Amino acid sequence: MIELRKMEEADYSAYATLVTDERVMRYITEHPLTETEAKRRFASIIEQQRHDRLGSYLVYQDATWIGIGHVTQDTRQPFEAELGYMLLPEQWGHGYGSLLATRLLELATEHELTVVTATIDPNHLASRKILTNLGFHSTYVGPIDGLPGEILEKRLGESS
Repeated sequence: MIELRKMEEADYSAYATLVTDERVMRYITEHPLTETEAKRRFASIIEQQRHDRLGSYLVYQDATWIGIGHVTQDTRQPFEAELGYMLLPEQWGHGYGSLLATRLLELATEHELTVVTATIDPNHLASRKILTNLGFHSTYVGPIDGLPGEILEKRLGESS
């Protein structure tokens, strides 16, 4: 069973482990973050946590840390949120991505959100498969911040 614990300032090293790994970041930014970039983004996540009833979570499977997931509410559209996740490379291929995405969708439903989006690299076939199997559909394919991107969307309450 996937367990989530909301990220705190003390969790920077776990975050840095993922975002400085070239394999993890290949389909996110196309390159690992520098230490400066990682610290800046982490500070932004922690600040967001103060204002978001959802947020970013460390993810555990049987008490073993396997990655990070998030459901971040849209500040302009309070019933919408973005879902995302990063897993340690040694945890890939074990079905944890599907379990985690399912759990994050449950959180969104519990918080009465109506729309959840996910932004992926369209070449990341594993993430695309996870999301489409959960009922997400593509709403945009094209450049996002200068990188290849695809936005998938799920309206909660619709069957998957």
